[in-house]
Amino acid sequence: CRTDYGCKRLGDLLASFFVDMEIIKMPRSTLSFLAVSVVALIPMTPSAFAADATLRRVPSLTAETASAYPQNLARLHLGAKIESERPMDSSADSQRFAALLTSDPTAVCTLPSGVTTLTLSLPRIENVEAISFRLTGAKGTISVASSNAKLPPTNPQWHKLPAEEISSGTVTAKIGPVEAKYVSLTFDLAGPGQLTGLGVYAVPSIAEVAAPRHARITSESTSFGFVGYSAADLHSKARALYVSSGPAIGEANRMIDDQIATTYSFGPDDHAPLAILDLGKVAPLHRLAAAYSARPGKLDFYVLQSLPGTTERALPEQLTISENAFTALTPVGSIAQNANQEYGAVDFPTTSGRYVILRWTPAAAGEGAFTIAEIAAFGPNNANTLLAANGNVVGRQGSGEDKDAGTGLEEKGALEAKDVKDIPAEGPEEAPPSEGPPPNLPLPPPFTFIPQLVPTSP
Repeated sequence: CRTDYGCKRLGDLLASFFVDMEIIKMPRSTLSFLAVSVVALIPMTPSAFAADATLRRVPSLTAETASAYPQNLARLHLGAKIESERPMDSSADSQRFAALLTSDPTAVCTLPSGVTTLTLSLPRIENVEAISFRLTGAKGTISVASSNAKLPPTNPQWHKLPAEEISSGTVTAKIGPVEAKYVSLTFDLAGPGQLTGLGVYAVPSIAEVAAPRHARITSESTSFGFVGYSAADLHSKARALYVSSGPAIGEANRMIDDQIATTYSFGPDDHAPLAILDLGKVAPLHRLAAAYSARPGKLDFYVLQSLPGTTERALPEQLTISENAFTALTPVGSIAQNANQEYGAVDFPTTSGRYVILRWTPAAAGEGAFTIAEIAAFGPNNANTLLAANGNVVGRQGSGEDKDAGTGLEEKGALEAKDVKDIPAEGPEEAPPSEGPPPNLPLPPPFTFIPQLVPTSP
């Protein structure tokens, strides 16, 4: 009964049944009209007549497309740190700034009104090209500066860019290419605002995807905070596998590229947008987070070890999942979204799986295309709730205050850095090139001089 014709046809069938069975003594035309009117009053939810989901496979990355996904350098697991020029009132102030360096798109840092300077330090000099973030609820200006060395804020050797006006929403700024180890962001806001999705990106290259950077966190680290490494990251071999619609399905990996400024849009006529992510291997998960367009509805998450009707060696170009198959699946969590909500997360008992399915059900049809900015998946050893808090992460370095608070574990179930097994292996220590060992060749034979006599002329 999705169309007028369907309602009329259903009304005719009901009228014929009641008349033929002599249940109601009434003209067939009148009874048919009443049946159509009653059926039209029944509320039709989007899931009431859900159909099978037909998905298209996302094309594999190529040398041309991979370079469009630079890795976010502003991440704790890559060795980045952040400081604020504002005095820190408590360890919670330090933690809220450190949360910006996690991969969780729901990690929010509230910036007060007035001037706030955040200085991001990278483990080495990078060829930085752009920054991005999302600011909600505030307007003002932002000034960006970069340097190869740590300088006082008033030092004229900072490479400063002109201040730019910013408003509530996603902000992307090109600041290079410029060599920098320190990037300073100065916000001058008219009111308090919420900062999320901080990103600093080097000049794009295919190596960022083909050979991702190694994690730098070690058990000897003395200052690191939230450990938030997403298993659903394009740079950790995860991929967008299937989508239900979209004008450019080749851009579906934007959902997992750790860039809040890039989004993937489903088709405007897609009444039940659906996406399947491949983590690359079976991994234990207990938290899923996403940033998306603000629309009322519900977002369901599923974690599966295999996809219905497929094998890992033979994934079809077009996948159809029946409604009965979905009914048999149990979501690990759901987000009930309102018209003003742009991100959400679900926590659930640890579940192992390789595939993550997202299914969006709008509250009403005809509200435009649904877009996803970022999706993150966390395991029990790499969620952003695992905190080894240290007062030296941000704020007053070396103050020596509250030593116990700076070395203890702040969250229940928190692990030491040496227990974070899901973070990629640490890369080798950087050292200047040196002479290698001598080649393993046999010793040369001893030199023997043998004189040679030649005849002389008479």
